[in-house]
Amino acid sequence: MKITKRKQKVMKIIIVVLVVIIILMTAFIIYKKFISKSSTSGSKVKVVDKIDNYGYYLEDNDPKEYKDMYYQLQDVLNSKTVDEEAYAKLVARMLVFDFYNIDNKISKNDIGGTQFVIEQYRENFILEASETVYKYVEHNIYGDRTQKLPKVTKTTATDLKKATYAYNDIKDDNCYIIKVDISYEEDLGYPTTVEVKLLHNNDKLEVFYMK
Repeated sequence: MKITKRKQKVMKIIIVVLVVIIILMTAFIIYKKFISKSSTSGSKVKVVDKIDNYGYYLEDNDPKEYKDMYYQLQDVLNSKTVDEEAYAKLVARMLVFDFYNIDNKISKNDIGGTQFVIEQYRENFILEASETVYKYVEHNIYGDRTQKLPKVTKTTATDLKKATYAYNDIKDDNCYIIKVDISYEEDLGYPTTVEVKLLHNNDKLEVFYMK
């Protein structure tokens, strides 16, 4: 019995529709299993406080030691007269703490301390970090990572000096150079001393160098 061209056309349409349905169902299952799961998991970080005039913020997964520094910074910046050296030291310490406290980061792209970096250099800072210090950090979307990563317990500003900085259209006669010592819960071979340099952006201090 011959199948007419009309019937052949109808069968082709039915097959196409079935294939589309299968693809959509597969995509929905993948979404429910992976994407939806990650969006509702505990990996979602929330901002719990902000220092509005400066753009600084605190996240719910930040360690207690970092939170203590944040509230110290908040007190310094809310004072009638800002103690700029205290401000510079806290920013340097917080940047270094958040950058090297990698254990609470979700992935290699979750770079710590970027909020303190000058905007012009931030993209390069993130790119360099993701290809060096953070390069082999495994993702922790579901909270099941077993990789051993550094936990910072304390940062200390041990030296502060001022210098002149000029590059392209950026110039500062009183930029800060601060030496920061780092203590870890366990020595995993990460740096224990870092130098941080900060520039003035009106009343705000921004990091342009860390090594």
